[in-house]
Amino acid sequence: MTFVQKEVYEVTETAKCGKFGDFQELLHDIKQYHNDFFDIAIKESGVGEWIFSIPNLCMFMVMGFFAGLKTEENEDLIESHANEIHEMTMNTVAVLSDFLKDMEVIINESQC
Repeated sequence: MTFVQKEVYEVTETAKCGKFGDFQELLHDIKQYHNDFFDIAIKESGVGEWIFSIPNLCMFMVMGFFAGLKTEENEDLIESHANEIHEMTMNTVAVLSDFLKDMEVIINESQC
């Protein structure tokens, strides 16, 4: 999340006053949803969906946020930061996917 915040901060430096604060409010909503969803995910074995929610929701929220900020003057800046966020999200999802696979192996081995 810190990486996403840094990327958005750099884009909002040239935007109207208060845009980074608007972003922080949206990020807070994602964290709250993630925390509230935990109990449901555990009860219904949806840990995979839960663990991927923050990186995916953050990426989609940022892309929408950037779309609202885009002008001719900042288009290249936004595109650059959007690409960085997309790449980081895909790397994070890959690491989390590997983690879930490793956990599945450990659980299966402990049941034998």
